[in-house]
Amino acid sequence: MHPQIKGSGVAAVCTRIRPGLWHIMAVMLLGLGPFAGAAPASVAVSEDALPALMSRLNQFRQLHLGYEQRATGPGAERQQGDFYLKRPAQFRLESVDQPLVVSDGETIYEYDALLAQLKLQSFDALDASSPAKVLLMTEAELSASFAVTLDDASGTDEHFRLVPTESTSLIAWVRITFTEGVPSQITLMTQSKMQVSIALSLISINETLPASLFQFEIPPGIDVIDDR
Repeated sequence: MHPQIKGSGVAAVCTRIRPGLWHIMAVMLLGLGPFAGAAPASVAVSEDALPALMSRLNQFRQLHLGYEQRATGPGAERQQGDFYLKRPAQFRLESVDQPLVVSDGETIYEYDALLAQLKLQSFDALDASSPAKVLLMTEAELSASFAVTLDDASGTDEHFRLVPTESTSLIAWVRITFTEGVPSQITLMTQSKMQVSIALSLISINETLPASLFQFEIPPGIDVIDDR
């Protein structure tokens, strides 16, 4: 039996679980909580930008990236780890000293081993502005969620800017850079003008990843906060 707290809300319990920048970044990176934001700016959408973005995303079914995450502003820290993705809805975000986050395609598990605490969230509740979800979206999902423009293409780099069409996200825009067709950087700008840059380094593409990476077995004796 696992002690459960039902319907607490991920954003509401962040400060109880582990205060600090990591939880702010986890919410931004994964979109695990709803936030009110300003109305999205009007964006001139290029008809070619969305198909071009999808052609890049469709090149991979399984992807293993190293990441280095930085934020601007007081108290900003650097976070490093591994980011695994498998279409259509599985991913894993792990770091040596931070909570483990796993999606099996239906449920997102955020496990803090230090505090012996687990949070559960439905994959469908993942915010559209989450880089984890953006990289796994279909063309129809991207079209419904974002105005997509091609900011710049020079040499081997392409920069796509995605502005949410809804005003319910903390994120003002997401910028995805591809280098030689592979995601190499994701930049997020919040409505409060805080910028987060996530540098990505390719480890493997379309190599079979172990199924166990996207599974989570709940350890005995931990607190479970179920917000599905």
